Amino acid sequence: MNLIKLYKILIYLFYSLCHGQIIHSLSSNSYVQEVLIHDPYHVNELIDPIEMLEIEDKIVETFFENKNRASGRVIRSENNAFNINETVEDSAYAIVYASFEIESNSESDAHFYLNTTDGLKLFVNGIQKSAFAANNFYADEEHVKVKLDKKNNKVVLKLFNKNWDWKLKVKVLDDNRAMVYSKKKREAIEYYQFLNVDVIPLLNLKSDWTHNMMLYLREGRFPKFILDKPELARKHLGGGYDIKTRWFDTNLKEVLYPKNTGRYGYYTEIVGQNGDILKKSGTLLCTSNDWNAWSSKISAKLDFIPVNGISRDTWEEHANAINTFLGLQTFESFLMQKKKILFLAFLDDMHISQSLSDKKLTPLIHDGDYHSKLKKIILGKQNSYKKLKLPSSTFSKNNYLTYKKRKILDKDSSFIEKMNKICKAWINDDGSPFDMVIAKDGEIIFHNAFGDDAFGKFTINTPTEIASITKLITGVLFAQFVDQGLIGIDDPVGKYLPDFQIKGPQAVTMRHLFTHTGGFYGHGLFGGVHNHWLDNTLSYIIREDTVGTDYRYNGTGYDLAGKVMEIITGKSVFRLFHEYLYEPLGMEDTYHEWALGYSVHTTAYDLAILAQMLLQEGKYGGKKYFSKETFKKLLPLNLKDIYPDLRYKNSWDENQSKGIGIVMQNWEIKNNDSKKFLLSDQVIGHGSATSSVFRIDLINKIVITQSRRMGKSNFGDHFLKVYEAIDEQLNGDL
Repeated sequence: MNLIKLYKILIYLFYSLCHGQIIHSLSSNSYVQEVLIHDPYHVNELIDPIEMLEIEDKIVETFFENKNRASGRVIRSENNAFNINETVEDSAYAIVYASFEIESNSESDAHFYLNTTDGLKLFVNGIQKSAFAANNFYADEEHVKVKLDKKNNKVVLKLFNKNWDWKLKVKVLDDNRAMVYSKKKREAIEYYQFLNVDVIPLLNLKSDWTHNMMLYLREGRFPKFILDKPELARKHLGGGYDIKTRWFDTNLKEVLYPKNTGRYGYYTEIVGQNGDILKKSGTLLCTSNDWNAWSSKISAKLDFIPVNGISRDTWEEHANAINTFLGLQTFESFLMQKKKILFLAFLDDMHISQSLSDKKLTPLIHDGDYHSKLKKIILGKQNSYKKLKLPSSTFSKNNYLTYKKRKILDKDSSFIEKMNKICKAWINDDGSPFDMVIAKDGEIIFHNAFGDDAFGKFTINTPTEIASITKLITGVLFAQFVDQGLIGIDDPVGKYLPDFQIKGPQAVTMRHLFTHTGGFYGHGLFGGVHNHWLDNTLSYIIREDTVGTDYRYNGTGYDLAGKVMEIITGKSVFRLFHEYLYEPLGMEDTYHEWALGYSVHTTAYDLAILAQMLLQEGKYGGKKYFSKETFKKLLPLNLKDIYPDLRYKNSWDENQSKGIGIVMQNWEIKNNDSKKFLLSDQVIGHGSATSSVFRIDLINKIVITQSRRMGKSNFGDHFLKVYEAIDEQLNGDL
């Protein structure tokens, strides 16, 4: 069990005495807008975070005593969400109690819908009604039905928080409103499931279901396709549908039957009686008629996975059992799961082509290349676009990011010593391991790695996921298309992908995709960028919306932008990242093949290279990636200036300028007289769910990058010390 030293929590809550509770009328049928946050409970012992949900429940009893008037602070929701971080100074590994009252005119049922970031317990009139430990703030809410008394019903929420983010939403509805709400929710889920409908190869109507699900075929005959959700498809396609299929061989030649073994790609259209068309494509593998999948024992070796404290010794002790089990399960999945069959098809292609190992040559990227070319054939766009050019030579100085070679002054040594001290204290305070780079004017002043975890010692060459900083990198790749005149920032997506409109309220543009204003939501939905016809699916999402009216943070728009880049080049967008960014920049410890809104794994050093290229307005290492004019087009703007009717759900989004994957990252500090910032007021970058850091001070020419797996406790306090140290040293010109 990973023990957390909760005695480190020193929470000071600014509160006022509150005489009475917050009253919420059940007849209002809405989100709770005010709660009373009581003094935090402090624990001075070693305890696992999830156990915070269980400790000291007796304290809850005091909130239901009539004589009790607990101290606390009334807080209001903003866009229906309570930000507990703004109430509790250091919210990591803490517990608070939130209370309010519900006024009911009769004995009746109330439906509580609860969202929080780590978990909670719900008490109504002194009785526990629900408990869960999970982050569901951005997911499906917890639904609890509670019988209310004919009086003011006292409600207490016990909330605990493990790491940085701490939010709460509470909706209370009566039976009638809950029924309407649930119906709308079911309809939305059903439509989402409909859009995820897929084709299944049916090899032999008389054979058993398991065999029918196999994704390999024999020479001589293609399978028929059926749908995995036929009733759902009939309902939403006007009562019936037809499935039309085209087949292509390894060389993308259209064929009527499989003559040879190897990869075959299919393109299907599910044509509804109402005129709607769902488009799907995929890969199957053709084997020789005498091949037997189960002719020998199969073993698969998997690297150690640290989970639940399982040791490497335990893993290795049971290696034979693990390898045998994984061998059978893995091989079966190769034959029955669409993504897994790509592995065998990839090996078949590599054997035929005798291709050498390459970072850009993986089963997913290779399949993406194949289907991007196939899509150009289907849409008749084989010769529609100019070729995207690689970064060009600038015939100027090789402006690389370098380590400081000039004479090391005392102030430099003092700064390095101070940074090492701050970072070591950060790790010792239950911090997640990380690496960090600080550079000024193209020279690295500080570069080090700190800590270790279940994966081992963290080094400057340890890649970790940088989460949403991936969005910024996607914008940088897109900039090369803009610079070469292949795509315009305000071009409609329908100019390239015909399932989208070119004019009208649903005419989503490339800028919409990069600024979260295209009407989409979520990350990795509908198969993400690996869904070869994601654009077709997403066109149904916004068919009744007006784009540019709602700001909704998402990664789906970035995946759609990737589909545009693929149709122009006929290449997997992940190949484009490697060919046009990572390899020419020398980002050797970076890999990326999952999604465009998250999933890049990299190091602080590789991030610093990319940051320096942006700081140099598109130039790096004697190469030009895009012009100064294009760089300016990427920079953040007030979206209200572009979309006057834009609505925000959160004030922090509304007050933050957005660009093409780039956002303002200014750090304003409180000052009674005027605005004051740490570093300058022109710091750009992007945030990260893993608390990785990517910041560029355009005025002072400073780059700060950090890669890590999570923020953990006191992230803000320690990062502030880093920022303050850089800001203080800046006056001495670092």
